[in-house]
This record gives sequence, C-alpha cells and structure tokens, in this order.
Amino acid sequence: MSVSRCATWALLVTLCSATCSAAQRPNVLLILVDDLKPALGCYGDPHARTPHIDALAKRSLRFDLAYCNQAVCAPSRFTLMLGAHSTSTGLYGLGSQLREILPNAVTMPQYFAKHGGYRTESLGKVFHIGHGNYGDPASFMAPHFHDKVIEYLDPRSTEGGQLTREEAYFTNQKLGQIRSLPRGAAYESPAVEDDAYADGRVANEAIRRLRQAAQRTGEQPFFITVGFARPHLPFSAPQKYWDLHDPDKLPLPQHEELPVDAPAVAGKRGGEISNYAPVPTAADGPFETSLQRKLIHGYYASASFVDAQIGKVLAAVDQLELSQNTIIVLWGDHGFHLGDLGIWTKHTNYEQANRIPILISAPGVTAGGTSTRQPAESVDLFPTLVELAGLPAPDVPQPIDGVSLVPVLKDPTSRVRDHAYHAYPRRKLGRAIRTDRYRLVEWRSIGASDDTAEYELYDYTSDPLETRNLAATHPKVVAQLRRILATYPKPVSRRRNGSASQSPKIAKQCVTISGHVASADATGVVVAQGGQQYGYALHLVNRQLAFDVRLAGKVQRVLSVAAPQEFDFELDFTAKKVTLRVNQKEFQGKSPGLIPVQPQDGMQIGRDEQSAAGDYTAPNPLKGKVSGVKVRTRPSP
Repeated sequence: MSVSRCATWALLVTLCSATCSAAQRPNVLLILVDDLKPALGCYGDPHARTPHIDALAKRSLRFDLAYCNQAVCAPSRFTLMLGAHSTSTGLYGLGSQLREILPNAVTMPQYFAKHGGYRTESLGKVFHIGHGNYGDPASFMAPHFHDKVIEYLDPRSTEGGQLTREEAYFTNQKLGQIRSLPRGAAYESPAVEDDAYADGRVANEAIRRLRQAAQRTGEQPFFITVGFARPHLPFSAPQKYWDLHDPDKLPLPQHEELPVDAPAVAGKRGGEISNYAPVPTAADGPFETSLQRKLIHGYYASASFVDAQIGKVLAAVDQLELSQNTIIVLWGDHGFHLGDLGIWTKHTNYEQANRIPILISAPGVTAGGTSTRQPAESVDLFPTLVELAGLPAPDVPQPIDGVSLVPVLKDPTSRVRDHAYHAYPRRKLGRAIRTDRYRLVEWRSIGASDDTAEYELYDYTSDPLETRNLAATHPKVVAQLRRILATYPKPVSRRRNGSASQSPKIAKQCVTISGHVASADATGVVVAQGGQQYGYALHLVNRQLAFDVRLAGKVQRVLSVAAPQEFDFELDFTAKKVTLRVNQKEFQGKSPGLIPVQPQDGMQIGRDEQSAAGDYTAPNPLKGKVSGVKVRTRPSP
C-alpha cells in the first residue's frame, strides 16, 4: 500500500463513526490457532520453521507479553469472543454452554454485524466444539464450516480405525464411556497432500470465501474468522513438515520438576496427554527421552504445517488486493507445555500454558515489524477491533473486561495497563497477575476467606523457568500484586442456566434429590456433586440409571436400574440404605455411608464440568433436559 493510501485509510479509521456506511469500513480477518505458543521465528525461536507467520509479523505489531485469560480451549475462545474474563461469566469448562449461561450475550462477530453491517463467517475451530459443547452458531451469519480437530489417516494410529478417546470427546460421542475406548496415536506423519488433513481443507475454504468477499468489495465489509487445529494433539502432519526439523537439535525441557514450595493444587501430571499412545498411562509415568523428542518434534512439525496453511490464506489476501483495507489478527488460544516442569499440554497457570502470540496488522495504523512489551490479554481484542473499525464502543449485556490496544498499535511504547490477568480453576480457583517481571497466583475456593488462600510468586528476571515459588520470601511483592488482584470483581461460580451452581451442604447429611428427565440420551450426568475425593453422581450409563458414591477417592456403584427415555426420579440417600424411585417404581441398595466432608466441587445438573464425582470421565453431559431438581438434606438419625 502506498504511503498516501495508508494515511487516507488511517484517517478514515480515526474519523469513522456509526454514521459511516458499511462499505467504508475495513475488513477483519481473524486467524485463530489452537495450542500455539510463541514457538515462532518472529518471536525469536531459532528452532521454528514458520516463514509465513514471520512474514505477517513484518507487517504487524507483535505483542511480546500477550496472555490468554484461561489456558483451556473453550473458555479461552469465550473470552476472546465476549471480551469478558471467565471469572466474570462463569464459563470455566470445556462443556460450558454459552447460550444457557449468557443467553443474551453479544459476541464480537454479532457486534460487527449489528453495528457495522459486516458479513460474518467462520471456518474451522473457532468456538470449541466437543466435550458436550456445540459452539455458538448464532454468532455468525453464514453456516459454520466445521472440520475435524482430532484426525488420523494411518489406520495404525487408531487400532485399525476404531473411535479413539479424543475423537469421541471432539465429536460428542460416548462421552460417558471414554475410558473404554482405545487411545489414539500422539503423532503420525504420512506422505500426503496438505488438504488430506482438516487444516488444509480449512485453508482452501477460507481462500474460496475470500474470493467471494472480494467480489463484494465496495458493498459490504467482511469479518471472517479462520480457526486452525494444529499444533493441537495429535501431531498429525504431512511428512514434509516433519522433515523441516532435525529432532536431535530440538530443545528438550530444561527443568522437569514442579516449582519448589509451590502449593500442590498448582501442579499437573497426566491429563489430556494420557489419552494418546505411547504416552505412559500413569499420571506420574516417566517420559523417556526418545518419547520427549518425538512429541517435541511433532509440535514443531505441526506448527510448520499450520504456518503453511496460514501462508496460503495470506497470499490470497494479497492476490485479491484485499490487504490494503483488511485488519489481520493472528491469535493463539493458549500456550503449551512441552515437558517443562514435567507438564505436557496446557491447563495450568504457568508461563508456558498462558503466554500466546498476538500479531495485529492494521494498515495505516501499525508500523510493520515492530514489537511491544505492553501486557495484552485475549479480552482486549474485542474493544481493539471495534475501535479500529470505527464502531461505537461495546455496550453489551456481558461485562467488557478488555481494554483497547489502539494507542499501543499507534505507538508501541504507549501503555494502557501494567499487567495481564488470567485464571485457571482446579480444586480451587487460581487467579493470576502477570507484570513485566512477576507473576502472582492466588489459589482460593470461590467465596472462601482470605486466610484460606495459597500463593505462588515467580520472578522471570531471575528465574524464567519457574523453579521456585518465592511467595514466602518476597512478602512486599506479594502484597503489591494482591492489591492489584483485589481491584478485580469477585469471581463468579461455575454457572448453568444463568444461575450460580448450587452447593447443598451434604457433609454427614442424609440427602433426598428429586426431578424430571426428558428426552434423555443413553449416557450422561443427571445430578452430581463432588469430585476427586468425595461426592455422588446420579447418571445414565447405556440406558441404566446409576447412583455412584465417591469416598476417599474410591467410587462405589450403589444402584443401577433400567431407565426409560423420560422419567421422574426421587433418590433418598441415608447412612444405611439408598432408595431410588423411577416413575414411582422403587429400588433399594446398601449405602456405603454418608459423605463425611463437604465436597469442594459444587452441584452440577445435566453435566459434571469439574472433576468426576462418579465412575465416568467429566464433563459427561446429558443430551436431554433435567428439570425441577430439588435437594433436601437432614441430619442422620
């Protein structure tokens, strides 16, 4: 673009308001990449082979201290699209349903369509689909172009073509039977063309959509969101991208122990990675060096693969002469542990899980090839893009927790805040403040008193590998960062149907639960409360209504009876027996004893988004409707 054309476009962005016609507004191309941390050439990684993203960086502002707001796929994408923290919305889980919890929320594409006349479209992985979540079709005008996240071409990767655990999760199949399914391979590298995998097909469709959009130039601007799956596991990528890397030269983790003096709640072993072969099935199983090399090789190869697909899309933008009036954003939904701290994948509050790449190219506004250490968050992109497009500041039902980064786009030395905020819920909720130098994490159950909190503090100047928790030895820094954390609203509980999760006091209590189930699938949670140590769950397993009790970590199935597709139920749980009535037919079983302590996880209806209270894998959603649930407790006689 010529200097004069850039200046004209920048002036238009500055002056444009709600009175501008749609045709005068810039296009928006939002590129989302799953599990992509800043393992990129443009971020200084010498091992990365990402020439196309690096080329985008040369015409963008690069944010060197950008962070997701929660290191989990679904919540992270909700924060991006809503401009609201998960601690403001209650959308913490993979199975969280946006329209059940916030039915009137206005997402970023909806805002652009309503206030700017944009045609909004989505392709690939945009909202998270899977784990009982079905995305948000209401957000976009055109039907979503959906493709696979978990994908294999080699039959050996799936034990001869069987449905694997992660494939089931991401296609909402057999969610209550995950442990009975085979593990898929953690990696494969067939000699195939790019579009044999979903990311190649998504790139092709994005190019087709851009061509259609180019024909509408001067009539209607576009807001196109393109989501790519790799480098999310499995590391399925054509062989040619593996060949770009010498596995013996890729970096192995430097420090594989959890931080000294860190609270137990903060650490992680196993998790998602355990659903892939040949990873050790035990949470603390050793990762042999050869396996580590293969996994790290797979991550870098997958990043190179997705880089090539992004390059095709960017080439189309240029060839169609759309670049001169198109804002381009590249965003990773969260980071990724590659064995550092002994952790693999994400789901922590540590640096590798939360630091992300953000590149913004706004012709006439950003100076290409520049960078900033302005702390940035995913929630900032909503108000930033709104301002760049000349739309009115967001006024929507949900909170807008982000701030516009436009002052930084114009001058990378400007500052709009001095920290970033993120959170991750485990048995407690961990909320974090990340400054240029420090990270403070506060672990506390929602609503609990200050004296129950546990803290982590890391100094990235002296200890970039997070080897030791400094909270006990640096009380002044902890106090300073706690004051910042205190300025944030109190976090809301995990929510369903617009209200806080109920948490009946069931410790040493007899419990009676009643309700109605309609159009129920064969599998899924009806009601559950509790998690890894103590709790109960009433759930369906292959059309059997089962009642499980978890005591000291062990699950006992008390009753299992045939259930119709629609039924009333009443369950009475005492110290001596359990009575279950299904459409007034009564069944009894021997009680394993009352639950001795109050479970940390609250009650869930229709799914179990936290740690599993019964013998299933969470979230185990029920494809049906649970209504009229009532819980009564009474002391044991």
